[in-house]
Formats: sequence, structure tokens, C-alpha cells
Amino acid sequence: MRRLTVRQRVEIWLQTYGHLFNKNAIEREIHISRGTLQKYFKYDKRIRDQDIKELHRLIKEFHKFIKKNEGIQNSK
Repeated sequence: MRRLTVRQRVEIWLQTYGHLFNKNAIEREIHISRGTLQKYFKYDKRIRDQDIKELHRLIKEFHKFIKKNEGIQNSK
């Protein structure tokens, strides 16, 4: 079985968890064009490769933050 590409992983993550986050705030945080994520969700427009890389970096930060805080929750 082949490993998913970064693009596929980011798009799956966006489809699964994108509704939980403010899309405009994400765009501002990683400095991508306004409306990029809305166009992806609403019109199925492809996200640029550079933007995918930035989204992937942000997603990794989310996961690090969650893992770090899970340890705090479990120790209480």
C-alpha cells in the first residue's frame, strides 16, 4: 500500500477537521491568499503547492500542541 502524499494528507485533514477552525484565521496565520480555503471548500478549487506546504506545517503544529496537552490532561 502506498503512502499518501502531503497534498492528500492535508486535503483529507481539511475535509475532516476544517469545519472546526476559522478559515480566515488559518489563512492569516500562514500568509496565504484570502479566500483560498473557502474556494477549496465551496468550489473545489485546487490549493497551490506552496500553500499546501504551509498548511502541512500548521497541521503538524496543531498535532504537537494536542499531544503535549494530552499529557497534561492525563496527569490530572
